[in-house]
Amino acid sequence: MNWASPQTLTAPAARRPRLNDPQDSPGAGIKTMTKTVLHADDSGSVRRWVAEQLGGMGLKVVSVADGDAALQYLQDSSCDLLLTDLEMPNLDGLALLAAVRELPAHRFLPVLVLSSKQPGEFDARRRQGVTGWLVKPVDGEHLRRWVRRVLPE
Repeated sequence: MNWASPQTLTAPAARRPRLNDPQDSPGAGIKTMTKTVLHADDSGSVRRWVAEQLGGMGLKVVSVADGDAALQYLQDSSCDLLLTDLEMPNLDGLALLAAVRELPAHRFLPVLVLSSKQPGEFDARRRQGVTGWLVKPVDGEHLRRWVRRVLPE
């Protein structure tokens, strides 16, 4: 798999919930919109872990290896949440955040930072626009709580 290009990663089928099964609810046949999370991290293992944690929530996870690839994706597509690492090649997470805020379509996009760095290690002006900050190592349930908080039903 080429990690430089956007990839959609999902959890194994056995873990994914069934959506809109005709026997589950009235109004069958109406499809719910799947929300998309764009995840930027240069670590393949972290990208796979995040996809596994969020795939069980019925989310589409698009994974990219750096901030440049994330910005390119956002110039051509949309998502409901940006989850980014800070220390990445080409364009770091806070520079990505600043660039995203310059795109009119994504000015108010929720952005979660998932990093080994504490927020206090960065100037408050550079952190402006961050919706939430999770410090690695992070528990899967903590990540899912944050995602549910910023992506209400």
